[in-house]
Amino acid sequence: MKVELIGAGETVQVYESKSSSRLLYSGLKEGADVPYECATGTCGTCKVKRISGEFSWLWPEAPARALLKSADDFLLCQCAASTDLKIEVRSKLKDLKEIAQRPQWLTGEINNSATVAPGVMTFSVKLSQPISFLPGQFMVIEFAGIQGGRAWSMTNEAKLTDTLDFVIKKKPQGLLSDYLFAKENLIGLKANLFGPIGKAVYDGALDRDLVCIAGGTGMAGMMSILSAFIASGAYLRNRADVFFGVRTPADLFFEQELKQFIEQSKGALRVIVAFSDAAASPEFIAANPLLKFDQGFVHEVAMREMEGHFTPKTRAYLAGPPPLVDGALRMLLLKARLPATEILYDKFG
Repeated sequence: MKVELIGAGETVQVYESKSSSRLLYSGLKEGADVPYECATGTCGTCKVKRISGEFSWLWPEAPARALLKSADDFLLCQCAASTDLKIEVRSKLKDLKEIAQRPQWLTGEINNSATVAPGVMTFSVKLSQPISFLPGQFMVIEFAGIQGGRAWSMTNEAKLTDTLDFVIKKKPQGLLSDYLFAKENLIGLKANLFGPIGKAVYDGALDRDLVCIAGGTGMAGMMSILSAFIASGAYLRNRADVFFGVRTPADLFFEQELKQFIEQSKGALRVIVAFSDAAASPEFIAANPLLKFDQGFVHEVAMREMEGHFTPKTRAYLAGPPPLVDGALRMLLLKARLPATEILYDKFG
């Protein structure tokens, strides 16, 4: 089917999409400037309006469908074309720059997993073929029998790899997390993956000091960014301040990996862990001398610690629950006076 995007300023793009394919994924595969954030039907960013043609819902229960106001409104990530379509997009369409790898559908299976904190699990997926991706990107992952895909950021960083590492949290009434955490052995579990996608990516060639603010498993993409910060040698000219929020010391994970990054950075990387519910004990602090600890909501800790240290070359990365991202974004814009173009995040919910 032919899909015609009509954007602000009379900008137009055209791409092809099969009747069984999500309109968003088809557009991304062809390099169209389709709007998106989570790509899984939860955030509503890919909402568009039909001008002409017919479409069908692949996941009618997608949470963000509740945000739609008319029968002509629909989500690109959860709908397919039944006929040729002409669609109105709210933004001005722009040509995409050449990217490392066009997103695509892949298959894979889990080849290891581990519990790293209460209700937090890491696992790796061995892909059917190697891919390249940018630090901070994510994949949409689907498992048989579970409706809808989930957007998970990679924690590893590599120019070309056939293994992707993830960290996930058990969510109350989360169908997929309940399913995965209930299984005694995840090894061999098969998955379908679409990606890599995501806009909150890191480029080690840019002269930027980093401020990373993440809550819980939102730390996933930050781990990939920090790995690239070290591997690219950017730590020799730039610094990075990382603020990692969890509820209590028992909920902290990635301690060893963060300590290794700090050691490799030769003083260019600082990691502050913010506990929202319980302070670290003196014994805990003494056992982790390379990490710094504070108490409070992580975005508030970040603003307190960074006061007077934001510069014209500061770039911020945000990840975590929507209230955290919204709060951090508001503070960075209004108090730190960072330009919106220097605050990067992907809205997953």
